[in-house]
Amino acid sequence: MKPESSALPRRASPLLPVILITASGTLTLGGYEMVRSAAASIFLNHYSADRLPEALVLVPPAMFLLTWIFSVVLRRIGPRATYLSTLVLSGLVLTAATEAVRGRVPGAPYALYVFAQAYIVLIVEQVWAFINSRIRPGEGKRWNGPIIAASTLGSICGGLVTGKLSVGLGSERLVIIAAVLTAASSVLGWLAFHLPGPQPRPRKNEPARFSDHFAWDLLRNHPTIRRLAWMVMAQQAVSVLLDIAFHRALQQAMPLQDPRTAFLGYFWAVVNLFSLVLQLGVCPWLLSRTSLRNVHATVPLLYGSVALAAVFFPLLSILGAAFFLSKTVDYSVFRAAKEVLYIPLSFQARYRAKMTVDALIYRSTKGVVSAALSIAGRSVGFLPLRLYPLLAVIVCAGWNRSTRGL
Repeated sequence: MKPESSALPRRASPLLPVILITASGTLTLGGYEMVRSAAASIFLNHYSADRLPEALVLVPPAMFLLTWIFSVVLRRIGPRATYLSTLVLSGLVLTAATEAVRGRVPGAPYALYVFAQAYIVLIVEQVWAFINSRIRPGEGKRWNGPIIAASTLGSICGGLVTGKLSVGLGSERLVIIAAVLTAASSVLGWLAFHLPGPQPRPRKNEPARFSDHFAWDLLRNHPTIRRLAWMVMAQQAVSVLLDIAFHRALQQAMPLQDPRTAFLGYFWAVVNLFSLVLQLGVCPWLLSRTSLRNVHATVPLLYGSVALAAVFFPLLSILGAAFFLSKTVDYSVFRAAKEVLYIPLSFQARYRAKMTVDALIYRSTKGVVSAALSIAGRSVGFLPLRLYPLLAVIVCAGWNRSTRGL
């Protein structure tokens, strides 16, 4: 894969800006672990788990709007101010949504759950866009695992804090703490952008059309971006199928909100701890010795094998193991291998196409799949639990085929 002519000039960049932006992302991800568990538990306290697909249906329009706003703001104030604004505004929205839940405002648990799904991908993808603008592909193969590992430490701490404090403080207060952490991480982001090094800058005429805000031309015509989009759609489809199945089984086993929040906090802490092991022990070795095509082709085969076990044994332990594996590999090997593909590309690809693929498509796929499941559930009346992992197996087969040609 050859660099495009519009890519930024490459040179050896100081590591400190990458460390600082990673630290900013780490603090944000620590807060997100609190938000993710608390928002899901708050939602389940107000509604049945069978209504999770209805909430996820709202994610695509929310992501479409936020992606468009991101592109407009990016053009007007640049990557640095856009990133800092995203952090501060996310903290404010999380606080407002939580206060609305406390005030029993109708629909507030929906709003909190949907925003929790959306805000973190906008932040994480901006962090990676900055990193991909500073390093070379060879450096990405060596550093992406440790970079993700550093961020995972924040996620582990956030999960442990959630497990320890959710019963005593309550789920709503955890979200407020997370909002403060998110806004505070803007200080580290400001320092990263102010250090010397190649700064990501768009062309003056970008974007010229509405479709350019989403880099649709690259999605249609660029083979790497197109395959990335297909892989992300498949990965998210599998994730949401296993997610819903896991939470359905969990709600039956643990009906009380705060103990369930504590369990989810520990669950995500273990997910992130295992991911950390993969990031530090597997990613640098694997990406340096195995072709990206083989790595990306193996991931869906691994997911499909575990999902197939859940088809035959749709128990909480098996569904939890399948969901656990899908998340640990997603947070380590899949993410590290995927980011290397972006490094040689242009600003338009690294920022706008990436935001469309890894934020809009990433989260919208979740909503589209959830909408299909919701419609099917209303039509049939009840979807058997083993159907979800069965559909995941089918998606994994198509996902594996989409990796050909990388």
